[in-house]
Amino acid sequence: MTTTTFRRRSLLAGASALIAAPAVAQAPWPNRPVRIVVGFPAGGTTDILGRIAAQILQESLGQPVVVENRPGAGSNIAAQSVLRSPADGYTLLLGSPGTNAINPHLYSNAGYDPLKDFLPISQIAEVPNLIAAHPSIGARNAAELIALAKRQTLAYGETSVGGSTHLAAELFRLMGGFEATHVSYRGSAAMMPDLLSARIAFGTDNLPSIMPHIRSGALVAIGVTSAERWPANPEIPAIAETLPGYEVTAWFGLVAPRGTPPEIIARINTALRAGLEKPETVTRMAELGARPLPGTPEVYQARNEREFVRLGELIRRVGIRAD
Repeated sequence: MTTTTFRRRSLLAGASALIAAPAVAQAPWPNRPVRIVVGFPAGGTTDILGRIAAQILQESLGQPVVVENRPGAGSNIAAQSVLRSPADGYTLLLGSPGTNAINPHLYSNAGYDPLKDFLPISQIAEVPNLIAAHPSIGARNAAELIALAKRQTLAYGETSVGGSTHLAAELFRLMGGFEATHVSYRGSAAMMPDLLSARIAFGTDNLPSIMPHIRSGALVAIGVTSAERWPANPEIPAIAETLPGYEVTAWFGLVAPRGTPPEIIARINTALRAGLEKPETVTRMAELGARPLPGTPEVYQARNEREFVRLGELIRRVGIRAD
C-alpha cells in the first residue's frame, strides 16, 4: 500500500466517523455570564436601574449578570459596542431615550439605527424630570413662570445637551410661547450651584436629583414633565395641566443586537417582567423616583418608534446638535 493510498483511506475513515458520530447537543442558554452595557458612569440613575435589572436576571437565570459601564458620546459608544457583539443573548444594552430615540437626530453619525439594529426586550422603568425655579423670581407654578418669562428674559439651565432634561426645557419654552437664555451644563452637580444662587431663573433635572432641594425649600417645584402627576409626588402638578400634551420623561429598558434568537428574547422578558412586579422592586424604584414598566417587546418598540419621531421633530425644530 502506498503512502498516498494509506492517507486517503485514513481521511475517508475519519470522515465516516464524523458522519456516524451523534451530534453534540448545544448547551442551553445561558451557560456563562451575561453582560448589561450601560452608557453612563456608575452611580447615576441609569446605572442603578441597570444593576436592578442585572440582579433580577441573575436570580432568575442562574448565571452571573454583570453591568459594564461604557460612558461617552451620549451612550453611542455603549450602543456601538453592543452592536458589534455576537447576537447570542450574552451582551445586552440598557436602552435610554438617548440610545433609543434621540442620538440619531443629535449626532451626524451615531453609528447605529436604534429601530433596525436592536431588538427590544422589555422596558424597565420610567423617570420624570422636574422643572424647578429659584424662589426669588416669584413664580410658583407653570402658568406664573410662563407669564413672567413673557415679560422679561429669563435664563434657564439643563443637565445634558440633547438629553431628556434639555428637551423637556425646550418643549416647555416652545409650548409656553416665550424666549429665554439657554445655559447648558454637564450634569446636575454643575447646574445646581447656579440655580441655587439664582444665576439662572429655572432649570430642569431628573426628579430624584432635584427633589432634596424642593423639600428643603431652596427651590420651587414648577411641575413634573410626565403626562400626569407622578404617583410618588402627587403634590407637584404636571406641566401638562397648564400645557396639555406636554410630556418628556426618561424611559429605560433592555435591548439586544438584531439576530438574537427569539426564544432568548422571550426568556429574558419573562424573567424581567416577573422581577419588576415584585413589591420589593417597586419599593426600591420608588426610592429612586422611578416606577417599573414591565411589558412586552412590542409595547417597548411602539414607544421607541413614537418617541423617535416626536423627539426628532423637536430636536430639528430647536436646532440642537451635539457635534
